Amino acid sequence: MISEYISRFVDLINRLKERLVKYKDLFVQNEVAVRYAIVNPFLRMLGWDIEDPEEVVPEYTNPRIEGKADYALFIKEVSNIPIAFIEVKKFGGITGEIVREKLKYSFDSGVRYTIITDGNEWILYDVFKPNVPFNERVVASWRILQDDPYEIIFKSLIIANIKIFGKEKPYQPIFPSTTKMIETETSKTLATRTEGAKLPFTTKNIRRLILQILTESRKPLTRKEIVEKIEKLVELTPYHLELTPKAKIPRWKATVLWEISEMKSEGLIETIEKGLYVITEKGRKELEKLSK
Repeated sequence: MISEYISRFVDLINRLKERLVKYKDLFVQNEVAVRYAIVNPFLRMLGWDIEDPEEVVPEYTNPRIEGKADYALFIKEVSNIPIAFIEVKKFGGITGEIVREKLKYSFDSGVRYTIITDGNEWILYDVFKPNVPFNERVVASWRILQDDPYEIIFKSLIIANIKIFGKEKPYQPIFPSTTKMIETETSKTLATRTEGAKLPFTTKNIRRLILQILTESRKPLTRKEIVEKIEKLVELTPYHLELTPKAKIPRWKATVLWEISEMKSEGLIETIEKGLYVITEKGRKELEKLSK
């Protein structure tokens, strides 16, 4: 059932979030580790059989063109040429030069779509999109660490292993009927959450909660008060409860304190007295955007 699939997908995304944080130092240095630990399970969840060379070919080369793709995706019922290429980089390793190089390779190979990822950030390009520079040919993008799991599911379905992938215009949903089914089932799932249900521990949720807490408070709040309120509203895994090496405080608390500092520097919140925080007008607009 669709609802079961969504549940399994959300579980996978939360596991990938934990891996990206826990093994960040490894992923920053080792591209292959990103492929095995993050990209492969994500592709499997989207219906790609990475052990089947008729669907996924690693280290794909075109004999007519210099270069390679980390993965080539095939849908044999559609075409005997790849539907898309995937380029995997080390965590934080996506650069403008790499984007230009890989999109040119895709264009020269006659492959319409290219996905570039560092494990966390995923960007889908339509290489054949007319009248715009390569770096503006983005169809969809998402970030595993920062985005809500349900948002990631909606966006990533565009690269699922489905026959009509590549047949629709890239400016429209690749498979609208499936997306509609997922949307309906997800709405039902969200509707069944009780008011006291906890949210996944994501950067987006933390930032939204900080702004929401300050909006609903009748008085300015200290960092300690904000942190205590957030602890009651988010799901904390054993990893989040581990102590940081230097400060010796739980990882989740260090993340919340960091976001408070970042949001203050961005002008979303401010201190009116020493240590007392309030939301700014810019913060209220950001909360509206995040809530949507």
